[in-house]
Amino acid sequence: MIKMIGLDLDGTLLTRDKRLTKENSDVLAEAAHRGIHIVPVTGRPLSGLPAAVEELPFIRYAITSNGAVLTDRAEGKTIRARLMRKETAMEVLAAAQGDDIIREFFTEGRGFHDPQTHRLLWNRFAGTPILDYLRKSRTQVEDLHQCLGDQNDGIENISIMCASPAQRGDVLSRVSCIDGIRIIFPWPTDLEITARDADKGDAFLDLADMLGIAASEVMAMGDGNNDLGLMRAAGLSVAMGNSNEEVLAAADHVTADNEHDGVAEAIRKFVL
Repeated sequence: MIKMIGLDLDGTLLTRDKRLTKENSDVLAEAAHRGIHIVPVTGRPLSGLPAAVEELPFIRYAITSNGAVLTDRAEGKTIRARLMRKETAMEVLAAAQGDDIIREFFTEGRGFHDPQTHRLLWNRFAGTPILDYLRKSRTQVEDLHQCLGDQNDGIENISIMCASPAQRGDVLSRVSCIDGIRIIFPWPTDLEITARDADKGDAFLDLADMLGIAASEVMAMGDGNNDLGLMRAAGLSVAMGNSNEEVLAAADHVTADNEHDGVAEAIRKFVL
């Protein structure tokens, strides 16, 4: 019997234009009414949760920044964190410098970037719903390295977006030798860096344990490489129809894509 469901957001629960459909919302509400915990498990920081998800009254827990932070939203507190030291984050940012490279760091549920990255991000996502997410969850600072230096230890995530896969390969060769980090490959041109022990799956199982739920009683759904840990941890894993081949191979089942209410389809089939 499934008692907790972990859901990636982008490419999974949300459509391409970042909407939560009525069908998905209604099915989540039905599952929650039956006592099942619904948990967003996302690469986004806490401030980047979509309003449509934040407003769901049954969403108490959220796992954000690729498993770095687990928040009890009802209590307004972090109940689990696996964070990078700022010195490690400084090494990563220094290794990823370039005129056309997007660099951000995340702490306390928010992202920080400099004017160069702001310009590149707004150009990259002009005319898309991603801009609303960026406006909600980012702060522009004049000097990224100085801002990072002013932080306490506790960096959740670093996002690096390159202009090409070849450029990403160059950056990867420089950051891969840095100790204490986990490297995630969300897109052919992008990297995300967390503390080595930050992982969606570990955070999800720790929450299950806190709630007295066995691994065999949890279901996870995702579509991207940063969801692999989550899906491998769950007793029942479901890949979206829009997932890449690695995710499809790792899943127990495949549902419809995120444009056709694949989340609702899977929950109806395997849980309700």
